[in-house]
Amino acid sequence: MKPLFFILTTVILNFVLLIPVLILLIYLEVPEEEIGGIEYDNWSFWGLFFTAVFLAPLIETWTGQSLPIKFIQKMFGKKFEILAVFTSAVIFSLMHFGYSIWYALITLPMGILLAETYIIFQNRKESSFWITYFVHSIRNLVAVVAIFNSNS
Repeated sequence: MKPLFFILTTVILNFVLLIPVLILLIYLEVPEEEIGGIEYDNWSFWGLFFTAVFLAPLIETWTGQSLPIKFIQKMFGKKFEILAVFTSAVIFSLMHFGYSIWYALITLPMGILLAETYIIFQNRKESSFWITYFVHSIRNLVAVVAIFNSNS
């Protein structure tokens, strides 16, 4: 699969995988206020755009995928891919725990997809870091546009 098609497919898959998590939150009657998330009222469009689309994916790809996956692979070898994916996804999810446990749960499917992306592209000529970054960045771009479009 070509990188651009892979990136777009993975972003769409992320939103599809959110459906069961959101159904669970509805079933558990978790109020939207408890879920939390970024307080976009405190941000300008461009401030949130820069932070969510460029800066956060850069930092989170490094700390949430690159470092933990390379560490697990160095310690246990590439045979332990499931451990690398699990560790990376949990770290990524915990990076969002500051909003709430529910928000961390919402980010878990994305953490799994980002970890899988990183590992898949380690075996290809394209940079695993940058492909993973672009998946995360485009996913956040969709969210930023949706947030500001729904409030205008």
